[in-house]
Amino acid sequence: MIILGLDPGLASTGFGAISCTRNSSSLLKCGYIKTSPKEHISDRLFLIHSDINHLIRSLHPDLVAIENVFSLVRYPKAGILLGGVLGIIYLSVFQNNVSMMEITAKEVKNALVGYGGADKRQVKETIKDLLNLSDLKSFHASDALAVALTAFYRKTGGRKR
Repeated sequence: MIILGLDPGLASTGFGAISCTRNSSSLLKCGYIKTSPKEHISDRLFLIHSDINHLIRSLHPDLVAIENVFSLVRYPKAGILLGGVLGIIYLSVFQNNVSMMEITAKEVKNALVGYGGADKRQVKETIKDLLNLSDLKSFHASDALAVALTAFYRKTGGRKR
């Protein structure tokens, strides 16, 4: 099974693909889609849409797992922009006829670190250990891999710390 995890964001959308067998998982590809704040929102959303489509068509995932994001009431514009990113991701997943799962950040932290209040550094270090990676530079990529691994554990009933 191939799972593509996504960490939505307008400036950077993280992605992480893993190949899973019954008892293990390994890294296929990870990184992030970066957009420029100098570009119009329509150009930025189109870039995310195009890159997500390319990832889905090249990796042929069985499942796309998306971090279910929230927006703080204090930043309504950020929430609206993030809603646009989510809409584009949902559209790409639908157009490519792939199953989708949404996962909360708290579920990811609980599944991987055993603590819902874990910070990004703790999650990143856990991902490096679980996937036997020497380095993982991007927090966006590590968050996306964390989402993919959590989806794998949810589907298989594995790794509950």
